[in-house]
Amino acid sequence: MIPERDRPVFDELQVCYSQAEGLGVGTVKRVNLIDYFELGESLQTMQKSFSAEKAKVGDVLFSVWGVPPKLEKFVNDDNGFGTCKRVAGEFLVAINDWVSTYAMVNGQYSSDKFDEELFSYQWGGMSKKLGAFKSVFEAECHEVDVYSVGQIAIYKTRDLVANASQAIAEDFRNGMSSEALKEFDDAGRCLAFDLPTACGFHALRGTELVMDDYLKAFGVTKRLVSWNEYIKAAEELTASKGAGPKPSKKVTAMLDRMRSLDRNPLMHPRDELDTASAGQLFSLAAITVAEMVKDMRSVKGIDMVALITSKAGAE
Repeated sequence: MIPERDRPVFDELQVCYSQAEGLGVGTVKRVNLIDYFELGESLQTMQKSFSAEKAKVGDVLFSVWGVPPKLEKFVNDDNGFGTCKRVAGEFLVAINDWVSTYAMVNGQYSSDKFDEELFSYQWGGMSKKLGAFKSVFEAECHEVDVYSVGQIAIYKTRDLVANASQAIAEDFRNGMSSEALKEFDDAGRCLAFDLPTACGFHALRGTELVMDDYLKAFGVTKRLVSWNEYIKAAEELTASKGAGPKPSKKVTAMLDRMRSLDRNPLMHPRDELDTASAGQLFSLAAITVAEMVKDMRSVKGIDMVALITSKAGAE
């Protein structure tokens, strides 16, 4: 159940994610273009050798040697190609059949066969499959969407997509639950793919999860349902006269600033973030979370890192 106070931003997130799914963002995979470049080079070398009228087995084998592993990688990659993968599989079978027929004896490579001379029709099967692969690949390239995403502020695109939570130093990540880390990873992906409002929403959710652990570390066991309640509880502890560790005024001030200037406005249906603002909020959330984890470690007699990690593992 989505609380009514969060309904406007939740509805906006649904729109953002629907748009993202149309771009394949929800299951985004990194494509290493150098693999395609190397495959193209290998195919070009192969095609040149096939243009001869006759050639030695060893020379043909040398020209096809590097192609099978590159074709296998192409087939196994989640790269958006469909029909082309089937043709690539057939091409791979043709190469393996040729190798076993002309370059091997009883399943082993035979150096005695390398000097045997072949005519073009004897590698014709591979040549036809190469031509078919190139034609289908060219046709399917018009249907496969490839996007270029530039660097956002100081963050590299690869880091935002794969592990944005590493913007938080490892020493502090070890004091965070897996749920909080996932929110920061989701925030990074939204930032990378130009969904700035969604980025802010996830960064604030991650901060709130750590905030919940933060108050529990200082003995607050009652259920809190809003940022205002969290911050009031922390301020009351800070102002109390009892002995023992207390939340720092620095952390409560940082949280109150985020509540009034970032979290509350973002819940309004007409308020949205641009990319620059989302990047700043993401960084601010990461800094605030680190301060909370550092403050939690001041609780005497409690290893908060072990406590939170064990709790996350049990869940």
